[in-house]
Amino acid sequence: MAAPRSTKRKKSGAGPSPPRPPAPPLAARRRRLPARLEALLARVPFLARRRAVQLSRREILAGVPFRNPLIEWEVRAVENPGGEATDEVVLRVPRRQDPFFRLLNRLFEGPSHKQVILDELGSDVWRMCDGRTSMETLIQALASRHKLERREVEVSLTTYLKTLARRGFIGLRIEGESPEAE
Repeated sequence: MAAPRSTKRKKSGAGPSPPRPPAPPLAARRRRLPARLEALLARVPFLARRRAVQLSRREILAGVPFRNPLIEWEVRAVENPGGEATDEVVLRVPRRQDPFFRLLNRLFEGPSHKQVILDELGSDVWRMCDGRTSMETLIQALASRHKLERREVEVSLTTYLKTLARRGFIGLRIEGESPEAE
């Protein structure tokens, strides 16, 4: 029985092909669109491309997280299954009010706010995001209060704050920026 043939053709007279350079990161591979099309897409909310700001670890640790002033919040006392009472933070996040969502709200009746309930650790972080406490201070406070390693708290906290920032619940003021009105 004959061995299967390869369907690839070799270039005649050419030796082994040179190694390929490593692929660029995903952000660099994104195609550039004409400026007019980019401007048009920026106006359509669900088509707009988000430009993420890349910050160094040092800048993030020097940053000061602050709450979105449009979000209302309250602290509720909750009893755990063990009979122990703890506090949890409940956020009231307003729904989007652009024309598309106003039309949807007219067609389908919906609430003007959605509630987000934070767990014990998330509630501690939310209370400390007051616009005055730096990330470094947050990390030290959480590490000592919950008896965790500093590095573990740092990784978890930055991931959690990125999630909150992506949802628009908080912002991060970098040292040297002008403070925003709160």
